[in-house]
This record gives sequence, structure tokens and C-alpha cells, in this order.
Amino acid sequence: MVGSRFLFAGLCLCICAMIALIAFYPEERIWMLGSAVLSVVFLFLLYRSVVKPRQTTMRGMELIASQDFNNRLSKVGETDSDKIVALFNSMIDKLRNERLKNIEQDGLLRLLIDASPMGVAMLDFNGRIDMVNRSFLKIMGISSESQIIGSEMTSLYSELASHMMEVPLGENRVIRGGDVRTYRCYHLSFIRAGFMRRFYLLESLTEEVMKAERAAYEKVIRVISHEVNNTMGGVRSVLQTLRDVCEDPDIEEVVDSCDDRCVQMCDFISSYADVVKVPAPVMTRVDINEKIRGLLPFLNGLAREGINVYFDSSPEPVDVCIDIALMQQVIVNIFKNAVESISEEGFVRIETLLDRQRPVMVISNNGKPMTEDVSKQLFSPFFTTKKEGRGIGLTLVSEILNRHGANYSLRTDKDGITRFRIEFDVRN
Repeated sequence: MVGSRFLFAGLCLCICAMIALIAFYPEERIWMLGSAVLSVVFLFLLYRSVVKPRQTTMRGMELIASQDFNNRLSKVGETDSDKIVALFNSMIDKLRNERLKNIEQDGLLRLLIDASPMGVAMLDFNGRIDMVNRSFLKIMGISSESQIIGSEMTSLYSELASHMMEVPLGENRVIRGGDVRTYRCYHLSFIRAGFMRRFYLLESLTEEVMKAERAAYEKVIRVISHEVNNTMGGVRSVLQTLRDVCEDPDIEEVVDSCDDRCVQMCDFISSYADVVKVPAPVMTRVDINEKIRGLLPFLNGLAREGINVYFDSSPEPVDVCIDIALMQQVIVNIFKNAVESISEEGFVRIETLLDRQRPVMVISNNGKPMTEDVSKQLFSPFFTTKKEGRGIGLTLVSEILNRHGANYSLRTDKDGITRFRIEFDVRN
């Protein structure tokens, strides 16, 4: 190609030289004029068969290099070259159609991923987070995709994220966060641009598990409550009749004792029935700091001597949308559990803060640490570690927080402090 360029330039110089010679040597004009005409014809043929195809080829290479698939090459008037041009244009059309198809498929895939209720996190070739959907952000409690794009999974300071990274490639596991949330995690891969890309899928099983558990214990509680109350009502009626006709003080004492036991049994069953009667929350937007300050005198009254109560409020308002009465019940139940976990002296600390613009409340204590096994079962219906406990407190707390759409966890951290962390739903 470079040689053809010099040849074309040389022919141009020869023609110019012939024209000059014709002017200086008129007797040789006919011969020189014929040579000049032949040179011009040869020059034209050279341009059409070599130079113009070369220019067209270079243009095609530039289009491919710039990935410009919208322009086409023009025919040069030379049979073999025009075949190459036609083949090139056909290839450009196919590349353009393939690119449009990929763009449309990628757009559709992104829409499907964003609309998916499953959390999706794709990793790039270096194992860094390349794309996530809204469900994944919600599950992880992250407000913006830009906060984690380009980061490694280890940068997500979450117990759930650490469990995800333990799932081997090509497998799936049921994992549980620090609360009642349960997920099935898939660790899969696909090939893109000749390289393997890994991704995680998080399928929430929480709602299904909770519905099944709630339906089971609601049915059991209703049946037991109905049978016990009816039975205790009949027994108390008989006891009352017996007491009316009995004149022996010893027997009257026994009858009163049995009647008290019947009342206690009815109250015991009623406390379980209260869990399934939690009303739907009536949401009100408030500053949680003000509500906690108003509750502090009551909480101080619940604390035994030797237990210090602290309130570290956020310097700025922490606005949340809650049912005030239900949330106060949550705070009281968590506080009572914290106090009961402290054997002698200690503290209970209530903190409020904004974590990435997400309202958070933490109730911590330095009482008896919880094991990991206990932590995983704390929010199971009616689970308790107390000898005389009923497992109602945390069941009620879990039910109320779930109705508020809050994320929550209860665990003992490495520093020995037990923390109940509540992240309120910013969408309410």
C-alpha cells in the first residue's frame, strides 16, 4: 500500500514532466502527447484499482476501531474491491444489529433485576461489587448504590454479608441475620467477555417463615385459651358453690387457694393471647429523642439499685414514623430484659443516631453475654432462657417491629456488650 502511494506520485511527476517537454520540444509533441494520455489513463486505472480501494479499506478500519456501526462504505467501481465493500457493509449491519440487541437485552435485564424481589449483587472480574438492585440495598440497609459500587463484599460490615461470603460457588444455603430475617443465598457465576463473573442472589424466606409460625402459634393459642378459660370458668363456679356451702375454715382456705390458681392460669393464658392481638400500628412522625426522654422516669423506676441508666441522644432530631404506644412497649420490654440480664451492678444505655441517613436506636447493657446459639433463637416464638420466663417479651417486640418494617438484631459483640439495634424504615 505504501509502495502504491509512491508509484501514484511518481506517475503524476512523469505526466507533469511530459507536459513541460511538449512545450520545449514541439517536434516531439505527438509522441509525447500520446505518452501523456496513456499515463493519465494508467494513472486513473491505478487510482481506481489501488488507491481508492486502499482509502476505502482504511476508512473501514477506522470505523471498526471507533466502533461506529452506523456508517457504511461506498462502492469504488472495481469488481473485487466492491465485493469486499459489500462484505464489510454486511458485517457492519450485523454488528450494529447485534449491538442494538445487546443494549436492548441489557436494558431489559436491568429492569428485571431492579424489579426482582430477590436481592442481586454482581461482581466484576476482580471480585468487586459491580451492580446491585434495590432489593439488595434494602436488605443490607444501604440507602444508595453509589456507596458500595467498586467495593469488596468484605466492606459490607454486616453479619448477613459475612454469611453470604461463606457460601461456596455454585451452591446455596439458608442463612439468617441477627434477627428473624431468613434468606436463601445463591452463589452463582456466568461467562461474560470470556471471563467468569460471580454474583449473589438473596431470596427472602422471612415472610413465609413468619406467616407459617404465626399461623401455627395463633391457632394453638386460641385453642388452648378457649379450652382453658372454659374449663377454669366451670372449675371456679364449682369452687364458689363449694365455698358457699362449706363451713370448715381449712376447706375454705383450700378452695380459695384453688380459685387463686385458676385466676393465675387464666392470666397466664391471656398473656399469650395478647401477642396475637397486637393492633395494626397507627403511624405518626415524631422525634424519637423526645419520646425516649419522656419515658426515662419510668425506665429509671424499673432499674434496680446499682444499675445506671444512660441516654445518649443524637445531636440532631431523629425523625421516625411509628406507632408511639407500640414503640414505647418495645422499648420497655427491651429495657426490662436488659435489666434482668445484669446480676448485680451494671448499666443500660439507650442511643439514637443517624447511620447513613437511616434512623437507628441502640439499647445496650453489660449484663450476662449471650452465646451465638442463643442469639439465633431469641426471636423464635416463645423462646426463653429464663427459668420462669414465657418467651412473650421478645415475641411481642418482634411482632411490633415487623409491623413497622424495621430491621433489628440482638447480639453480644466482641467487647462483651449486648446490643439491641433497631434500624427504622425510612420509607414510612
